Amino acid sequence: MKILKRKVIKGTNWALAGLMTLLGFGCDPVDDIRVEYGSPHAAYKLMGIVRDEQGNVLKGIRVIVPELNNCTKVFDYNKVRIERNDTLLTDDEGSYNYQVNYWEPNDSLQIKLKVEDPAGKYETQNDSVKYSFSELEEGTADRWLLGVASKEKDFVLKEKSDHE
Repeated sequence: MKILKRKVIKGTNWALAGLMTLLGFGCDPVDDIRVEYGSPHAAYKLMGIVRDEQGNVLKGIRVIVPELNNCTKVFDYNKVRIERNDTLLTDDEGSYNYQVNYWEPNDSLQIKLKVEDPAGKYETQNDSVKYSFSELEEGTADRWLLGVASKEKDFVLKEKSDHE
């Protein structure tokens, strides 16, 4: 009788796990972000142009997103740092375009940026862009999209001096 109970429980567990997978419930073990169907999420867009000091657009400049910081105002200590390691290259017009769909939108999201020249001609520049929950627009309740927030961030890179 015990063996039959174990087989029934094991079979039930396998069937439930399969059903949950088919319905879209799961977890990404790398980022520990919920990816289940019906999870509220938001899209954060960031775009801009990278130029030199003379106003010329710079092609092939790396725009690196090393991490995101998500925080909740209710608990100031509740700050979640997520390593992204996304790298973009500017196109012929010097522009870049980044978007992240975040599954746990809280009161604010900070995208950290590092802009560097692979050729080493220009100085590296670090900055960040912060979004607040109130900036989200065009949300759809039926799809759990809480909204989209877009910002522009341009960079002006200084040429490295040849002083040694």
